[in-house]
Amino acid sequence: MADFAVNAALDTAQQIPAVLAHVKWFHDFSFSDAPQGFRDSLTPLVVSLLFVSALAVGSLVFIDRSLASSAIYGQVTEWLKARQQHGQLAMRIGAGMTLLLSWQADALLVPELTISEAWVGWFQFVLALLLIFPKATPLAGVGLLALWVIGVIDFGLFHMLDYVIFLGVGLYLGTSTFTDQRLRGLGIPALYTGLGFSLIWVALEKIIYPQWGQDILEQAPHLTLGFPVDTFLLLVAFVELALGFLLIIGLLGRPLGVVITLVLFTTALFFGKTEVVGHTIIHACLIVFLLEGEGRFYRAPITFHTRLGMRFAFASVNFLIVSALLFAIYVFAARGVHERAIS
Repeated sequence: MADFAVNAALDTAQQIPAVLAHVKWFHDFSFSDAPQGFRDSLTPLVVSLLFVSALAVGSLVFIDRSLASSAIYGQVTEWLKARQQHGQLAMRIGAGMTLLLSWQADALLVPELTISEAWVGWFQFVLALLLIFPKATPLAGVGLLALWVIGVIDFGLFHMLDYVIFLGVGLYLGTSTFTDQRLRGLGIPALYTGLGFSLIWVALEKIIYPQWGQDILEQAPHLTLGFPVDTFLLLVAFVELALGFLLIIGLLGRPLGVVITLVLFTTALFFGKTEVVGHTIIHACLIVFLLEGEGRFYRAPITFHTRLGMRFAFASVNFLIVSALLFAIYVFAARGVHERAIS
């Protein structure tokens, strides 16, 4: 039975690696490629998937309540809470590994961002060294924020919105030694929001620039489970969209940390070092989520309502609102980037 479960998990990971694989790492993309507009993107399938996803996200509040009443789940949660002080160490290690891997690859934080000046690489190396020392951790956090700004200067804001996660990591590390609990407590919400936004943004990329993802899937059609390539790409985009939103509202944070971590580990077997470089920082965030949960000072948005019906409505309705808002912003931004690229 155990062998069957393991094999099933590996088969699933092999079939849906695109769920958390960043298209830009594996495709020779160009912003001169025309993005889809509202008319082309808002197909009946996309609208249907949006509402189905909203219902699915809302339904997860019942699973969350069921887990909360489980004795075994409670024991595991208490065991993790007892070790929450190790969250900062996990992030220091993860961020340090990311910086060293990027330095070695002559990349700025992630695989496709090639550094323009040698000093940027050495700056990353110095930041990795700072992370060895707990008292120097806030400086490293500020340095990560600076690297993201450098990325905006070199590659543009639109491109760097894929990597808002690094703003969350920078704030988490930058506030890690603060004595004021209100300021220190900002770190966990920043991590959830940063990673969640990054997942949503790259999910929208799959909808607005479908040709990039389709090119990758057409080279390995067995990954699509028999679905048409364009349909499968939309399915994984909405999975990613839902995961990002769930992280932002704080619903099923710890279980999602386990699921996403397992998927990332298995997909690395198929995509190799590029995925390791790009996803190491995500692994670090997920370990922090496992250990620290939603944090001790600020409440997760989903907890503002106690009644299940209100939580269902909150999750479903806000999923639609956030998705529609960011979709509109993405379309307008992509059009602007395209016009500048071809002018």
